[in-house]
Amino acid sequence: MEIITMESTAYKELVEKIDRIAGYVRESERSKKGDGADVWLCNEEVMSLLGISRRTLQRLRDGGRIRYAIFRGACRYHFSEVERMVAESVVVCNPQGLEDFKRNYLLRTGGRNKKKG
Repeated sequence: MEIITMESTAYKELVEKIDRIAGYVRESERSKKGDGADVWLCNEEVMSLLGISRRTLQRLRDGGRIRYAIFRGACRYHFSEVERMVAESVVVCNPQGLEDFKRNYLLRTGGRNKKKG
């Protein structure tokens, strides 16, 4: 058995570094669990979740409102992307300010400005 001696300040610094590393590892594990698994949804699953038709889903893709990837010729949607799109599409029932009113208007009209005249 070999005994190693070191100064108490060096030992404390070493322990602090080990604690920081352990904290970093714990935090990264928590963030991985919080992100959820990499879940990819097919067209039918997204249509069922959102209660929309195949054509509406096509319009969302064409309009760039939902991001997707193509795997082996089939569209796939990341679950977090579906959540993001839903969160962005929520209309505030009683807009409290001008910004809420503008946002609701743009959501209802699809972001298009109507021509005057």
